[in-house]
Amino acid sequence: MVVNNHKEPHNNRSNKMNEFAPNLWIADGPVVDFYGLPYPTRMVIIRLNSGCSWVWSPVQINDALAAEVEAKAGPVKYIVSPNKIHHIFLKQWSEKYPDAKVYAPPGLEERKEAEGIRFDATFGQGETDLPFHDEIDSVIIQGSYAMEEVEFFHKASKTAIICDIIQRHPEEAWTGFKGMLMRLNGLVGDKGSCPREWRFTFWPFGKEKARKGRDIILSWRAEKMIVAHGTCVEEGAAAVIERALSWI
Repeated sequence: MVVNNHKEPHNNRSNKMNEFAPNLWIADGPVVDFYGLPYPTRMVIIRLNSGCSWVWSPVQINDALAAEVEAKAGPVKYIVSPNKIHHIFLKQWSEKYPDAKVYAPPGLEERKEAEGIRFDATFGQGETDLPFHDEIDSVIIQGSYAMEEVEFFHKASKTAIICDIIQRHPEEAWTGFKGMLMRLNGLVGDKGSCPREWRFTFWPFGKEKARKGRDIILSWRAEKMIVAHGTCVEEGAAAVIERALSWI
């Protein structure tokens, strides 16, 4: 079963928090241009047992959203980016919450676009035990020469939080020539998966590394799944993930 209220057309999005599971919310932000394609944005907010909040891939900030996050999930303690192209609104959030610890994914700090963003740590470097590990598991999908991505799992709600490696754009939102391109790329509908051009970057030797990450994700046996782009899954997520990552 899917979360139907997250199949909105591109021109009807709100950055209000919507509860997805106990102590876990999503908020849809503005559409951004990605190589000429109108891409929706989405963030995740988790209330930790400490009463502080963990923020994933933040969308454009405003006073109302910040106030809602603080009221429902607590003061922002961690801000995380899952891959090196999910950085557009990080600076806004890191400046709004200077005491929060900001985590970069592999490869982001070296990008020119990341200049001026404060990072306190990088996934896969330094820390062996993340401070939120007891509540949120993580794994880096490695093996691509273009981009690595960090995936997360909220243990209490059994929710996998997946960024770009699984995309499930609603069919009604993608029509015409651009819709045809998205369908050819395997990114539309319930069987949406990873962009084909990204898949190619795991060749010729990267798939073995990628399988290690995939196997950890499958071991989570997620019941729910949040994706950055497209329709989320409210139950039976493990089977959806296994099918979407079968190309690995």
